[in-house]
Amino acid sequence: MADHNPWFRIYPPEVRDHTEVNQTVGPKRMPLRNSRPIAYSMLIFTIALMKNFVLETNRYARNFIRRNRHNISNKSRVHDWRKKVKLALIEFKPFVDVILNMGLIRKATISECWNRKHSSQSTPWFRKVFTRNRFQLMLKFLHLVDNRHIAPRNSPSYDPTAKFKPIVDHFNLKAKTHYFSISKRRRF
Repeated sequence: MADHNPWFRIYPPEVRDHTEVNQTVGPKRMPLRNSRPIAYSMLIFTIALMKNFVLETNRYARNFIRRNRHNISNKSRVHDWRKKVKLALIEFKPFVDVILNMGLIRKATISECWNRKHSSQSTPWFRKVFTRNRFQLMLKFLHLVDNRHIAPRNSPSYDPTAKFKPIVDHFNLKAKTHYFSISKRRRF
């Protein structure tokens, strides 16, 4: 087994002399000013990104169920994945909405979002979008990368960021596309 250190050195950013640089920054390729908020979120959460999430989530669920079929109890909610239609794009969009709303409506646990015990703390919106079990099952299988293309931890080519690197790369690309920062050297 090769001795592979997954840690890497992070260097501080270079200090630039701002007297010589004129920076122009700001949004570009934006929706019209009177557009609905969804138009702005679709700049980042593109259909292509969501389709990839759906594809890889379904693949991971299928492989998980196949690999663990003898270890899954009869009462496990994993069986619901096979009974219901696999994850579709039309179901993934509300899934993202629920996750974003969980950031706005703080609860102690995910299950609390579906809690009906105390009406003063109830948030019925979550129950209208998904059942708790379906949401938790989607969250369990959520994937962006095919695990077959990821090197194992003991491999010299192991990359600890491999599972989330595609989304970071996607967001960086979208940031360059929709928000620009151009440095221009002043000529004297």
